[in-house]
Formats: sequence, C-alpha cells, structure tokens
Amino acid sequence: MTERIIPLSEAKIQFHELVRGLPERTVILVRHGRPVAAMVDFQGYEELLSRIEDLEDRLSVFEARAEAPDMRIAWEKLKAETGLAAG
Repeated sequence: MTERIIPLSEAKIQFHELVRGLPERTVILVRHGRPVAAMVDFQGYEELLSRIEDLEDRLSVFEARAEAPDMRIAWEKLKAETGLAAG
C-alpha cells in the first residue's frame, strides 16, 4: 500500500478526494512538517486492530511462559476443562 503525505491544511480542502482514495493508499497528515494523524480505509483499520489483538495474545503466552516455565498441563486435561473434548 502506498502512502500520501499531505499538510493538514490541504487535507481539509481535499477531504472527500482523500477518503475516496483510501483503499489504494494511506494518507499521512502533517502539521508544520510533523506527522499528526493517519487516514486508512475501514478494512485496513479492522485488520490493524485484529493484528494487534493477535500479537497481544501471543505476547501474553510468552510472558506467561517466562513467569512459570515449568507450569504445564496435559492436553487431555485442558480439553476437558475448556470443553474442547465435548462435541
């Protein structure tokens, strides 16, 4: 995906055009040459949130392993406790 960097003052004027172009590119809004916001299409936004959630889940697993490296549970016991064995 490409990016378009545009001053906030110009973005106000071109807002509708920028929104229409979002599926093809991300828009970075700058004020005084510094990034202040990003515009992405809604699907891209949802994908980012999903990816963050997945990465947070993975991080939690690694943190839990680091806190209790010897704590293990048998697969059969886990299935029974979580209801995965049912069905």
